[in-house]
Amino acid sequence: MKRSDLFRYLLWGAVAWTADANRRHYHMQTTWLPHLLTNTASLLLPDAVRLLLPRKRARNEVEEVLIKVVRDNDDYVAYVTPLAVGYLLSHPRFNIYKGAWADLKVAGFGLDAIPHSLTALALTALVTDSLEVAADVNDDPTWFGRLLDWCGRHAGLFSLGVLAALTFIWEYGEYRIHNLEMAERGDVAQINMQWSAKDTQQDILANLLGWALAILLRR
Repeated sequence: MKRSDLFRYLLWGAVAWTADANRRHYHMQTTWLPHLLTNTASLLLPDAVRLLLPRKRARNEVEEVLIKVVRDNDDYVAYVTPLAVGYLLSHPRFNIYKGAWADLKVAGFGLDAIPHSLTALALTALVTDSLEVAADVNDDPTWFGRLLDWCGRHAGLFSLGVLAALTFIWEYGEYRIHNLEMAERGDVAQINMQWSAKDTQQDILANLLGWALAILLRR
């Protein structure tokens, strides 16, 4: 077993441990279950690709990207680690999203800005690296091939669009979950999901900083 695979499995085990701790502490599945499913999909994606695409030549550009970026890439774990670590820091014993840890501020940002910005950086790196592989193998003269070429030439803009879409989905999901949990408990101290308009603004800014850093490092 490769060390990168072992690390992914250990990281998934830690995520499952955190999810179980949050389940037992809050007795609500609205927060821990989506986070467990999301991290399971990201951490175990290489194993899924190995099942779907065993050792054989790729038949198209999409398969080529999955093989080079996900299946055979020992560095894939670096793309998904920040997301997993961000959830690990929600463990009831050392939760940085509520309580005393959440009150700590650095340059106006809470501690949660660190996993947010690093996750955005890793996501941007995943998108731009995938576009680079796609550009190398793309010889499709159809509209799809031309679209891949355009995305590759505008990797920064395309990755920003992907980040913006996922940020909207994530933040809206947190808003919905927060409201559902508040409707059930009525006390912010008794719920798992913490959300506020100010926190959302800071999350968006942290994501933009992570994206900008990824683009600068790429250049």
